[in-house]
Amino acid sequence: MKMYLNENVWDKAIERIEYIFDEFDEIIVSFSGGKDSTVIFNLALIVAKKKNRLPLKVLFVDQEAEWRNVIEYTRNVMSMPEVE
Repeated sequence: MKMYLNENVWDKAIERIEYIFDEFDEIIVSFSGGKDSTVIFNLALIVAKKKNRLPLKVLFVDQEAEWRNVIEYTRNVMSMPEVE
């Protein structure tokens, strides 16, 4: 039997990331430039702004096998003033 809740994925994701910011002094987002880490990065950036915790620390590890477009996108993200 399915149980439907009056919650949505967006609100629950923000709530979970807010919990992380509330529980830990230092937050570092691991970023690959892919779609999943881009979503997490953007959610964390929203929460960091809301909680006055900017700049957001972001870690990218170049494995020397990345697509050129991924590297360019990552450079754009890393050059944002809200990102350290």
